[in-house]
Amino acid sequence: MVEEQSKTTLDKILDWLDERMGIYGHTLRPSPRYGFRLDYWLGSFVLGSFLFEVISGMLVAVYYVPGDPYKSTVFLIQNVPYGGLLFSLHSWGAYAMVFFLLVHMTRNFIEGAYRKPREIMWIVGSLLAGLTLTEAFLGYSLPYNLISWTATTTGLNLFTYMPFNLGSLISTFTLLPSLPGIASDVDPLIQRFFVFHWIVGFLIGAVLGLHMYIFEKHGLTPPSTKQPNMPELLDEYPDKLRNDPNWKLQPLTRTFAMIVMTMMMVFGIIFLISSIDPFNIQATVSGLKYLMPAYNPALAAQTPPIPDWYFLFVYFFFKSVTPTLASDIFLAWAAVTALFPFIDQYIFRHKAPHPVMRPAAISLGAAFIAMFIVNSVWAGLTPGKDIGPIGVEVDGLIILLSFAIIMPTLRFLQSRNTESQGSGTTFWRSFSSSKALNRSMASATTSRINPKVLLRSLEFSAITLLILIAYITFRLITVLSEGGVTTILQFEGGQLIGTDLILGSMLLYIYVNFLGDQR
Repeated sequence: MVEEQSKTTLDKILDWLDERMGIYGHTLRPSPRYGFRLDYWLGSFVLGSFLFEVISGMLVAVYYVPGDPYKSTVFLIQNVPYGGLLFSLHSWGAYAMVFFLLVHMTRNFIEGAYRKPREIMWIVGSLLAGLTLTEAFLGYSLPYNLISWTATTTGLNLFTYMPFNLGSLISTFTLLPSLPGIASDVDPLIQRFFVFHWIVGFLIGAVLGLHMYIFEKHGLTPPSTKQPNMPELLDEYPDKLRNDPNWKLQPLTRTFAMIVMTMMMVFGIIFLISSIDPFNIQATVSGLKYLMPAYNPALAAQTPPIPDWYFLFVYFFFKSVTPTLASDIFLAWAAVTALFPFIDQYIFRHKAPHPVMRPAAISLGAAFIAMFIVNSVWAGLTPGKDIGPIGVEVDGLIILLSFAIIMPTLRFLQSRNTESQGSGTTFWRSFSSSKALNRSMASATTSRINPKVLLRSLEFSAITLLILIAYITFRLITVLSEGGVTTILQFEGGQLIGTDLILGSMLLYIYVNFLGDQR
C-alpha cells in the first residue's frame, strides 16, 4: 500500500487512472522512501540524455544534407538561427549520454544490481551500451570533417578483423553501389551512415523501453547487505515496507517530480556546457566559425586517426597487438561485461550483494575501470603511434594488482564485520536525502541546535533559488529580445537557459526530498 498522506489533485488523477489502466505496479511502481537518493536515478539521467538527443537530432536533421555533409554542417552553424548552439547541444548531448551510461553501469555494478533475478536486465543494459557506442560512432562521422571521417574509415578497417565472420558482415553493410546525388568529393558511405544513425537510434529506444519494463517488473534494488542469501526484491520485504519509515512506499507524484528534476538537470547541464564551450565552434562578435577542416584524402593520409574519447580504450588494443588479437580482446571484454551476472553467480559464487562480500567481482570490476582509464589516456597521448605489447602487458599487470590488493583488503573487512548484518549500509549512503536531513536534525538536537534552524535554512535556500531563477529568466528574455540569433548571443542565451534549468532542478529536489518530506 502507498503510504497514507493527504492527497493532492494529481494524486487523485493518478488513482483514477490506476483503476482503469493499472499504472501502479505495472507501468510504474511506487518507490520506497530510500529510493529518492540521486544515485538511484542515474538511469533517468541516461533516459533524459537520450530524449534530448532525439529532439535535438530531429532539428539538426532538418538542415543536414548527407549528399554534401560538410557544407550543410557549416551552413547550420553559420547561417541557421541558433544553429551553432543546436549543433553544440547535439554533440555535447551525445557525450553526456555515454558518460551517464558509464556512471550508471558502474554504480549498479558496485551495488550488485546485476544479481539474480536482474541478470537479463544487466544484459539488456549492456546491449544498450553497445548500441549507444555504435550510435556515437555513426554520429561522429556525419559532419564529414577531416578528423571524424579519418577516424571512421580507420575504425571500419579495424573492425573487419572481427572473428565469427563479423568482419564480413560489416563489409557487406559498407559495400555501396554508385549512388546519385552525392557530391563528387564525398564518400557515398556517408549517406548510408546517416540512415544507420536513425535505425540505431530507433533500436536504442526499443531496447531502452525493454530495459525500463524489466526494471519496473523488479523495482528498485534493496539496500545492499552483508547477510548472505537475503532476498533482492522489494516485494519480499513486506514487514519493512509496512513498518520501516525509510522503506515506506511513496506516491507517484514524488516519482514524477524526480523524473522532471533529472530531466531538467540533464538538459541544464548540456545547455550550460554547450554554451560555455561550443563544440568545435569559434564564437566571435563577427559570427561563428566551424573549426574542423573538411575531409580531404590527401590530408587524411598525413593525419593520425584519433577516435572520440569513448573509443580510445578500444583503439589502445589495436595499437598494442595485431588487429586480429585486438579484436578478440575487445570481444572478450564485451562478453565478460555482458555475462558478468553469471560469472559472479557460478564462478565467484558470492552470496551477498554488499561490495565487501563480493571481493572477486569488485577486484575484476576495479581492474576493468582502471584499464579503461589507463588505456584511454595512453591512446590519447600517442596518436598514430604503435605502443607495442607493453600495452596489454600493463593491462595484465593491472588485473593482477587489482586482485592482489583489493581481494585481501575486502576479505579483511569481512572478518572485521564492522557493521551489523542487516543494517543495509550501502556504498552510496552519503548521498541520502531525506534520511540525511533527519540524521542532521537529530545531530542538531544533541548539540543543542534547534532543528527548525535547518528547516528554515532549506526554506531560505529555496527562496534564494526562486529569486535567482526569476532574475536569470529576465536576463534571458532581454538577451533573446536583442536578436543576433546567428552570433555569440545565442551561446549567452544558452548559458542562461542551462543555469535556469539547473537551478530549477535544485529547487525541485530540495522540495521533494526535504521540505515536502517534512510537511
